[in-house]
Amino acid sequence: MKNPQEIISTLKTELEKNSKIMGLVLAGSYARETIYKADPYSDMEAYIIVEDDQEEELQKELPEIVKNLGTVVFSYQNLWAGFSTVFDDLFRLELPVIKRSDISSAFSRPKAQEVKIIFDKTAGELQKVLDQRPETLDFEKIFQDQITHFWYMAILAVQYFKKGEIYNSRNALQILQSSLIKLFELLQDPSILLLETNKRIEQFLSHEQIEILKQLSSSYDQDQIKKALIKILSIFSQTAQNVDKRYQYKYNQDIENQIKPKLENLLKR
Repeated sequence: MKNPQEIISTLKTELEKNSKIMGLVLAGSYARETIYKADPYSDMEAYIIVEDDQEEELQKELPEIVKNLGTVVFSYQNLWAGFSTVFDDLFRLELPVIKRSDISSAFSRPKAQEVKIIFDKTAGELQKVLDQRPETLDFEKIFQDQITHFWYMAILAVQYFKKGEIYNSRNALQILQSSLIKLFELLQDPSILLLETNKRIEQFLSHEQIEILKQLSSSYDQDQIKKALIKILSIFSQTAQNVDKRYQYKYNQDIENQIKPKLENLLKR
């Protein structure tokens, strides 16, 4: 695999001399020094800060810039991560370009999600934004939002199933699992949510919670999806009650009381 430090050093050398670029910030697992560190299969994510009127021109230069880092197989504009490159050893590099006026929104996640400034030509503006990031999250609001989101998506999943749209029902089921994982993380340790660790649930959830998720991870099979839908309605309800009991988080239980029996009846038909 590529030597991460060499990539960072080369990026710094190449980008710091570019007058369009005001800063480079390393994020993700390669910015971490303790928990949730990079491994040989991790991608590297580095935010490029540019003046607002230079963003379009800088995007055009990125394909040439990454060629100096190794043998490129392909690059493209990733819908979620911006400019992304794959090298011949399958190392992935993401270089999202951020306008200077957008740095506050780009770096709004909690401080637990570590970032590292590689260079800064913003006269301290970038560091100030990073220093103002929140220390924590509103866990009660996350809980409340996931409750509402779950029951909306549960209606969608069951209605897809009843229409015979099995693949769509399975996709909606996976979204329901994501909401359940958020509640599992709250029960394990709310600080897990600061790291957005859905990608590494095996590292942070209990053995029992992982076993439950295995039971809910159905294949593209109608009977298995039906069983998983029935099961997740019950498990999510119980998990929400456990979170409420532990933290006294308030939520609108009337939503569940009205929707859950109706969905269970639909699935029994």
